[in-house]
Amino acid sequence: MRIRLVLILLALLCCGGAFAADREAANIVFAQAQTAVQAAAAADSATYAPVELNAAQGHLAAASGALERRNWEASAMSSEKAVADANLAAARAREKRATTATAEIEASVETLRREINRPGATP
Repeated sequence: MRIRLVLILLALLCCGGAFAADREAANIVFAQAQTAVQAAAAADSATYAPVELNAAQGHLAAASGALERRNWEASAMSSEKAVADANLAAARAREKRATTATAEIEASVETLRREINRPGATP
């Protein structure tokens, strides 16, 4: 009887450890999601990739709600989706800024070409 009680207590301790690990993992992924969403917002994603940023913020809110309900798995899944959407938003924002900068440089080069090819310009 005593051995049975010890085995039950050990089983409960092991399950409690797994529960804590899931909770810790969910909290870690949630913190990573918060950081990714903040980085995307700082990268002007609201201007250049608002749909992706809104999706990331929505997933982050869902993850927060799942944490409050102690649904660690759902929180981790929503957090991972938030990270992916935030990274996509930041990448799209960088791409659009780079495209804009390239267009400005090409316009400047074209202006310089016209000036060089203008009659009376000295080489």
